[in-house]
Amino acid sequence: MKKLYFLCLTMLVVAMSYGQTPIITAIVDGDCSGGNPKLLEIYASGTVDFSLYTLENQTNANTSWGNAQDLSALGMVTNSFVYITTAGSETAIGTDFPSITFTNPNVLATNTMNVNGDDRVRIILTSDSTVIDQFGAEGIDGSGQSWEYADSYAKRNNNTGPDGGFNEVNWTFGGAGAFDTLGVCQTGPDTFESLMGGIGTYTSTGGSCGVQLASPTIVCSSNTIGDNNDGVTINISYTGVDAGITTVTSTTATVTGDDPSTVANGVITLTGLSEGDTWDITLNGGDCDGTTISATVDSAECDPTPNTCFDLSGGADLFELVSVTTNADTDEWTESSGTYSMNGFCGGGCMEESNTWLIFGPLDMTGVTDLSLIFDATEGFDGTELNVQYTGDYSSLCPDGATWTSVQTISDAGSYNIDMSAASGTNVFIGIQYLDSDGSFSSWSLSNVSLGAFGTCPSLGSRPTSDCGMCDITLQTENYVCATNTAGNDNDNVTINIPYTGSDASIVSVTTTSSGIVGGDNPSGTADGTITITGLGEGDAWDITINGGDCDGTTLSGTVPSAQCDPVFLVINEIHADPSNNANGEGDANGDGTAEFDNDEFVEIYNTGTSSIDLSDYTLSDGAALRHTFPTGTVLPANSFITVFGGGTPTGISGLVQTASTGSLGLNNGGDTITLTDNNAVDIIVEIYGSAGNNQSIGRSPDFTGAFVDHSTITGNGGALFSPNNENDVTLSTGDFESTKFSIYPNPTNTGFITITSANSDEINVQVFDILGKQIKNETLTNNTLNVSNLKSGVYLVKITQNNASTTKKLVIK
Repeated sequence: MKKLYFLCLTMLVVAMSYGQTPIITAIVDGDCSGGNPKLLEIYASGTVDFSLYTLENQTNANTSWGNAQDLSALGMVTNSFVYITTAGSETAIGTDFPSITFTNPNVLATNTMNVNGDDRVRIILTSDSTVIDQFGAEGIDGSGQSWEYADSYAKRNNNTGPDGGFNEVNWTFGGAGAFDTLGVCQTGPDTFESLMGGIGTYTSTGGSCGVQLASPTIVCSSNTIGDNNDGVTINISYTGVDAGITTVTSTTATVTGDDPSTVANGVITLTGLSEGDTWDITLNGGDCDGTTISATVDSAECDPTPNTCFDLSGGADLFELVSVTTNADTDEWTESSGTYSMNGFCGGGCMEESNTWLIFGPLDMTGVTDLSLIFDATEGFDGTELNVQYTGDYSSLCPDGATWTSVQTISDAGSYNIDMSAASGTNVFIGIQYLDSDGSFSSWSLSNVSLGAFGTCPSLGSRPTSDCGMCDITLQTENYVCATNTAGNDNDNVTINIPYTGSDASIVSVTTTSSGIVGGDNPSGTADGTITITGLGEGDAWDITINGGDCDGTTLSGTVPSAQCDPVFLVINEIHADPSNNANGEGDANGDGTAEFDNDEFVEIYNTGTSSIDLSDYTLSDGAALRHTFPTGTVLPANSFITVFGGGTPTGISGLVQTASTGSLGLNNGGDTITLTDNNAVDIIVEIYGSAGNNQSIGRSPDFTGAFVDHSTITGNGGALFSPNNENDVTLSTGDFESTKFSIYPNPTNTGFITITSANSDEINVQVFDILGKQIKNETLTNNTLNVSNLKSGVYLVKITQNNASTTKKLVIK
């Protein structure tokens, strides 16, 4: 199918005489309510046909031009002024600017001029968007600029312009706020005009062409279907006369018709042309020398009018309006009196997706040799394209479930005749998609919509109803609950909990293909619940599938890690989030001689197990980001510490010490989450701490099992502010350390008793904790013997305290 009706005469002004263009000569932003009056003065240099021009503005910090205003209503103007003002302010024009006589068409009232004193304005040639004249630097918010005209004005200097780009030296500015001193908006007529030195004072001594060329018309000699097969005559009307013109020439056609050097308001004719030909005319001589227009005749310009197969604006069958995704404003295609409209704007800064369609079909294209989709399109703002497409399979009944072939994207307003002849088959659907999520959000209106063909029309089958219902259930990340905690792979049973948000009454069931049993909450009736799977163990694969309604086929699956429930022997024992910056060394936790906040932060980890743990490729993270990856070869022995500092050069600290591989730990004083993750991406420790901002660390009391408290408050450490790679509750001198040594035997034991001895005979206090930190014994020994016969087999922590010395040791019960 060929393009019909649509006149593809993109006017290209190769050269325009200085003397026949519109020039912006003044812009005003008043100081009354709403910044009124607003006024734009334009000078018609020579004879100007304003139907050829469009006014645009660019507001605030926007980089795109919008609010296009057709200036056709101003008509033909010769060497005179016209004015653009805010709609409804005609009275203000008469009082604030007495020199203006308010008569149409020399004043055009339009909301397009509802600009602020920091906005930009330009005049473009409508046919190809060539910039004729511009005020304000493109893409720059004028606030604070030397050319700002808020509550003020700007006037063009005589004998300057037009400017294809803003040329500040050609202007005189009143300065922002120049009108603020008037103070008469509420009490009587203003005197804006007198303050800015008058309106209509711009002058130009340049020569002006007395002839203005108008838009061409095309006369066809025949109307044959097909491309480039009809002869045409082109008539270019003009206004005025200019005796300086010597010739009118064309490089492509024969020039006849009226002579603009002697005949006023005539018609220049081009003959010898056909569909598809490029044409041009040039005025030569005098002030008009070099004035040129050119264009190309559409290849199907003279094709006959097709048969209307379906009137989609006024007939019985209209587009189906289908939305896949809507923004917060629920913007989607609407239809009223045959006009289809869509505006995806949902507020400043909105980046929410709008995916909405016009759908028509199914069409049986048997015997159809051509088909056109014909419509008129208007656009507000700029940025969102329309995509015209077709598909032969719409069984999904939702546009996002079909595979579409794009025919043409629509980015500009105009009359369109889109060739749909490539579509074939007996089940063809036509779709127009509006898709945007980047903040551009054009508004579109489509009118006079029809499907046409020269020959056989397609037949319309039974129309289905689209269904793009969205599932109202969102499955969250699963978590595992262990029934036991046995060392080794694939030997503990687990329950899998899958939280979800929302509910959806259309859900029929939730099933699994694994050997587990689905239970928990029913998402068809219970909102924000938890689905469970029981009967599975470490190493088992699992899945759930939601069946029925909009959620049908929603699936989540995974595999339980083989060592998910193995006992955890690692514990975070001390956290330093708030080192002091005192120069006296109170904050120098890493011992490098400098108290530096970021470097002296640390996390201390202890291995409570009976064997070494390989920490290679384990990671340490806070609530914001990964902070440290333990290098290959990092092995933490049993009953030993490793401390990770934020940075610096840790000095004089026994045991394993590392610095954050990312250069910082970033711990928050007011609370944070520290996560230790193994090399299989399983979280081993997730420690959430609260306030830690007293220029000291927080440590467990008792060590390894107790709650976190300020380090200086822990009994036995002498008020120390931190103790990296040491227990929290004892700070021993070398002498104390040598004089107090504790022993436990037998260990491991199955006798029901253990003996605890030290280097002296003073009273010994013993606390026993299970591996989860629960205290199960607290006794003072008098005969060095502790009864453990009531303890089950397993690993325990024994804290031994004598005088001001204490230590924590592991006890294994067989």
